[in-house]
Amino acid sequence: MEYIENKTDRPSISIGQAFLIIGILLVVSVPVSLLQMSVLQRLPESKSWIMLFSYMLQFGATLLITVKIFNIKYFDTNRFKISVLLLSLVLIFALSLISESIASLIPMPDFIAELFKDAVSLDFAGFLTVGIAAPMLEELLFRGVILAALLRRYSPTKAIIWSAVIFGIAHLNPWQFIAAFIIGCAIGWLFWKTGSIWIGIMMHCANNSAGFLLGYLTGDINSSVTDYFGGPTTHAIVLFVCVLASFGIFQILNRKVFETSPTSDDTTAAKS
Repeated sequence: MEYIENKTDRPSISIGQAFLIIGILLVVSVPVSLLQMSVLQRLPESKSWIMLFSYMLQFGATLLITVKIFNIKYFDTNRFKISVLLLSLVLIFALSLISESIASLIPMPDFIAELFKDAVSLDFAGFLTVGIAAPMLEELLFRGVILAALLRRYSPTKAIIWSAVIFGIAHLNPWQFIAAFIIGCAIGWLFWKTGSIWIGIMMHCANNSAGFLLGYLTGDINSSVTDYFGGPTTHAIVLFVCVLASFGIFQILNRKVFETSPTSDDTTAAKS
């Protein structure tokens, strides 16, 4: 069952308006960051918790402002098969390995690596930020608002690709852009096919939690599983398997999703 829309009270947005939402996110981040720094000066021992609440405040405020401006009253959720979810989780790990391998081709300056380390605390609050809050809030904004509204105006391909580009740009660095774009396309495709935001949230949670766990075990949040492949030959074999697995899973998911019977009042999504 593809993402379908026949509710006239659900507005669409243009690509330009989607970028405006990212502008809102950046504007909101300024006072939130100032507040965060002020509180950190008083409570430096609570840094990881302060960063968690700052992140939630930033995205929560952006969602509220966006909903108000574009008159979006709710997010899209539909039921999905457990088999679809399980396949999606395998897919996200394969795509993560592919995207990390591509990103590793871009040298990362030491000061950027230090910024990443400073941004994530390898403790419980850090896990809540990376593994729970970020996936939920980002999926609500980028798929539940931006992609859902784009799908009401543009063809699925155009809406999914542009939403993934915007998702990548919002990370503000080329290393995360690569993973965000690739994974954003996959999650966006599944959102279009199923109409469920929960699959994307769980895929996002699994991906971020795995990355956090690796960072916790190694003591370095910048650690990548590709660092432990043991050489270029092994790396190439793993990548080849991941590409084949991703292609195969997409084919299986496409069939499994269409096994779900659409509701009687479903209509096709807008195309342009």
